[in-house]
Amino acid sequence: MKKVCLTVFAASAMLFSAQNLSAQEVAQAQVEVEETVVQRAQDDFTQIEVQELPAAVQEAVARDYAEATIAEAYVKEHEGAQKFKLKLTTADGEEKELYADAEGNWIDKDKK
Repeated sequence: MKKVCLTVFAASAMLFSAQNLSAQEVAQAQVEVEETVVQRAQDDFTQIEVQELPAAVQEAVARDYAEATIAEAYVKEHEGAQKFKLKLTTADGEEKELYADAEGNWIDKDKK
């Protein structure tokens, strides 16, 4: 009888610990998703058509990244000025993310 009780107890303990690990994994996944959502919300850039970019920005890309094409363009208002986020695709297929102001000056990503 003791063996049966111990077996039931051991099986219950294993089941409980497996459920606990599964719950921890789900909780961790939820935290990662929430961090991604918060990061995107802080970004505050709105996607625009590449043709809507100011001529100065398009000229800066043509001058400094002649072999690249603008895949995506985004804009946001920051302290009364427009900031642009550009996603470029280089000739060798590499993707770059750049930031510029409306005059075509490059902005350091950390200072955007």
